[in-house]
Amino acid sequence: MRLSYPRSFLSLLLIGFSIVAAPLLFALLSNAVAFERLAGISEQEVHAAVKVTQASRAVLASITSLERSARQYAVAGEGTFLDAYRTDRTRFRALTRELEGMALDDAQRSTLVEVEKQEAAINALVTGQGPVPALAQRLPHEFDLLVEGGQALVQLGDRVIDAGIEELRTQAVQSRNSVFWLMIALIPTAVALIASFTFLISRPIRQVSASIRGLGEGQFSKPIHIDGPGDMVRLGDQLDWLRERLMTLEAQKTRFLQHISHELKTPLTALREGSDLLSSGVVGNLNAEQREIARILQENSIELRKLIEGLLNYSAVHAQASYLDAKIVPLRDVVRRVVNDRKLAIVTKGLRIELNCENVVAYCDEEKVRVILDNLLSNAVKFSPERGLVSIKLYKERADAVFEVLDEGPGIPAAEREKIFEAFYRGTEVPVSAIKGSGLGLSIVKEYVTLHRGSVEVLEGPGAHFKLRFPRRKTGAAEAAA
Repeated sequence: MRLSYPRSFLSLLLIGFSIVAAPLLFALLSNAVAFERLAGISEQEVHAAVKVTQASRAVLASITSLERSARQYAVAGEGTFLDAYRTDRTRFRALTRELEGMALDDAQRSTLVEVEKQEAAINALVTGQGPVPALAQRLPHEFDLLVEGGQALVQLGDRVIDAGIEELRTQAVQSRNSVFWLMIALIPTAVALIASFTFLISRPIRQVSASIRGLGEGQFSKPIHIDGPGDMVRLGDQLDWLRERLMTLEAQKTRFLQHISHELKTPLTALREGSDLLSSGVVGNLNAEQREIARILQENSIELRKLIEGLLNYSAVHAQASYLDAKIVPLRDVVRRVVNDRKLAIVTKGLRIELNCENVVAYCDEEKVRVILDNLLSNAVKFSPERGLVSIKLYKERADAVFEVLDEGPGIPAAEREKIFEAFYRGTEVPVSAIKGSGLGLSIVKEYVTLHRGSVEVLEGPGAHFKLRFPRRKTGAAEAAA
């Protein structure tokens, strides 16, 4: 299933932030609701339990007043004490009715019923018998039973408060555990969402970066397509248009180089043949000054021919820049072949060649690797002093094959180490005796190494020190190019 992006990069950012923030907001709201519910329940339960306890204590206090007035009536037998008893009983009944209307559990309600029955029995005893000695004797026992019932109501109320507090503590622990596990679940969820949207956001940016890098390295054959929001897709279309434009200009440049090189070869051939005829004396003997002029013509025609051949080779390199005839190649044999091809120039300058080559096998284009090494060795021979040392190393480094070519020449200034791989660039440290080149050799090295998905760099050293590497095994790029 193809992933559908929003129309703009800003919309993608807003959607990403919203989705990532949604679980966190959900957690905050859930916690707020849970604690609010816990606070509401605790307030209601504690308030109800406290009201019951207060009413129970009021009932117990009312029993004490009721007992005092009843005993006074039983001893004195005066109507005033009876009226006081009735007033206290009215307040007692009002308190018990108020307590009946509260939230009581079964134990409290049954105890309250027993208290009311005991009080009714006492009332019947007081109002039915009058102030007789028997009443005074029976009241203490009856009121002891009533007081015990009132105390039982108070104790039950206290236990209800204790149970409510314990319940609140239990609910608080449960809420805390729920919040803890919710956070444990939300953290990986948030991390997964952040990682997903980071990938979605960075993916088109990486594609744009890779496309721009490819254009900078001259890789024009692969179309550019950006997966992402609408504005990033449009940017990809513009980059692809730029790629096609650059590819057209590159083709025009290549055709121009080929045409101008071929056009220059015809007058150059005539100039070369004419200078050879003059130097050979076919048209007559020459004096010393004339021979010197003929020699200058010959040397410059030779140099001009080399420059034209360099242009033609550079055009051929671009024509083959997307093709690799890759196979399994023993690289040590390639090094020996290149050294043997340059043997005449090496012997002429009396150079010493030091080979330190391991038995490395790589999946690569043998001819292009040969051209790479030949250009590097050619430069080393060209810039090395008489009887100098040229060293070539070949070894494995993880999954790469690595070449190093060192000489004892003047080296490459730090300011020129990036420029020397540009086409037609020639360094400033050129020996007086050396024939000027076209400035294309290292450019070809760079292109062929890049085609192998490798790299080439200039290291510090007393002379020139080149280090290049490319994968030893078959890669996707090599398969596509082949």
